[in-house]
Amino acid sequence: MKPLGICLTCILFTAPLTAAARYNGRDWKLDEKESITRSFEGAQKLVVENVHGFVHVTGHAGTKVEFSIEKHIYADTAEALAKAKSDVKMELSQQAGLVRAVTYGPFRTRNGVNDRGDDHYGYRVVFDVEVRVPAATEVNLKTITGGDIVVRNTSGDYELHGLNGAVELDQVSGSGTVQTLNGKVKASYAHNPSKPSQFKTLNGSIDVYFHTPPDADLQFKKLNGAIYADFEVSSLPRSGSGAGEKGRFVYRSGGKMDARAGKGGPELSFQTLNGSIRLHSKAQ
Repeated sequence: MKPLGICLTCILFTAPLTAAARYNGRDWKLDEKESITRSFEGAQKLVVENVHGFVHVTGHAGTKVEFSIEKHIYADTAEALAKAKSDVKMELSQQAGLVRAVTYGPFRTRNGVNDRGDDHYGYRVVFDVEVRVPAATEVNLKTITGGDIVVRNTSGDYELHGLNGAVELDQVSGSGTVQTLNGKVKASYAHNPSKPSQFKTLNGSIDVYFHTPPDADLQFKKLNGAIYADFEVSSLPRSGSGAGEKGRFVYRSGGKMDARAGKGGPELSFQTLNGSIRLHSKAQ
């Protein structure tokens, strides 16, 4: 039975098996593809919990959440291919204003995801997820390997969590958390964050493009790399050293640092271990 408030459209097809598909640095004997489309009406929040594959979300002027998913099954044997079809699913559902897309498989436990690797399963299932959402939709997106997270043209708040891949915001207006372990973090704002926001990566650079020089309280935590801002900041700790460089303020002090931009405002925190932090103003 189709739940109330959901407009559902599914187009499924399976491509022929192809030989010697290469993915994740490995040559797979079998590669089967499937395209999935589905739409939901009346959502205020989108949650995507992916494991292998990218998640790309774009805001639009319509009222529907519209999924376009490319599913790839890579396998070593026909038996492993059949098992992958049985074991691994992406479940799409709606409960009131919440739309969820979650990848389920033998790697998902009560405590999260414990992927034992391609050699153990004999297959890998990848979901590359494209979603169009009403621009004001709040988004909570996760993926682990094989793709990045990108959010474009939205005004709702966000929680973005990657593991091995870049995370990017493009022309957004909300506030929230942008985090990955191995990859770059990039954010470009149509309107500056109005609430506390965090930008984190362990191995990668952080680039944030504010619409105008922000009024914000800034927190920095880093080990290797420099911190740059092309607008003036103040109230740095004495351990910080600053120097002008082609119109930018450059700070090369390690550890934790606090600063104030403009009149101060929401707390914006930036954290990386290996990589530079660069703050830009598009109005400069």
